[in-house]
Amino acid sequence: MIANLYDHLLPSEPSQMDRIQAFVDAQRLAYADRDHYFGDPDEVDIPLDALMNPNYLRARALERFAPDALPTPGDPSPFAVNQDTVSRFGRDTTEETAGTTHLSIIDQEGNAVSMTATVEGPFGSQRWAKGFVLNNEMTDFARAVPETGERLANAAAPNRRPRSSMSPTMVVNDANDLVLVTGSPGGNSIPAYVAKTLLGVLDWGMTAQEAADAPNIIARGEKVRVEVGEPGGQAIADGLNEKGYLVQAREGENSGLHLIHINESGLDGAADKRREGVVRQLP
Repeated sequence: MIANLYDHLLPSEPSQMDRIQAFVDAQRLAYADRDHYFGDPDEVDIPLDALMNPNYLRARALERFAPDALPTPGDPSPFAVNQDTVSRFGRDTTEETAGTTHLSIIDQEGNAVSMTATVEGPFGSQRWAKGFVLNNEMTDFARAVPETGERLANAAAPNRRPRSSMSPTMVVNDANDLVLVTGSPGGNSIPAYVAKTLLGVLDWGMTAQEAADAPNIIARGEKVRVEVGEPGGQAIADGLNEKGYLVQAREGENSGLHLIHINESGLDGAADKRREGVVRQLP
């Protein structure tokens, strides 16, 4: 969704700052919709067909928020197959933590895996069972009820699964050939981390490692978090500040990107230097 909105927001002959701004605004639009509409699909009517409808995404891009505006969800009901499934929920109150790992793998036969696994917070429930730490996914539910009393898409309820930010991703081209395998840990920042690698490799001309190393930019809600501790991060923060965004400078982020780009030269792998991941080729 972020990448599609980004395409609609990008001006012709864009500068790199134009690309950054389009990336920020695409995140603000996408996160607002995701936080509002997403919950357990077995329990909540998610208008996924409408949210991913190309016509909705085109219309949603026209709702680009002013830099100082509070992002709000769109209304996909005109684009839904069944308009009755587009429920209106209260403003999300979920506070997601980070306790996740990711692997991207391609074998000698071209089979690929993008795998993200989580125990939620550090050491999950802090309980062990036969050598495995048990997760604590209850923290992925919305914990507070809005003052308006409206129900939440991600409210805790019996038999309900909590919303997850995990975004293991594989990209194929028009010929259905694999181009990119990517993913990351990092709580609700995962979609932003992963989208950065998609745009970095496929649009910004970066190598896999350059895309992983690039400053992370997370635009969820009113603030735009910018990783100023990485080269180029301060210039991005300054540029967004000048455009009127509420920038929150961060020395570091909790990404753990792991990606493989398949190009004419072979496989170009990268592991995020912010964590303990490595790139390995095995015989």
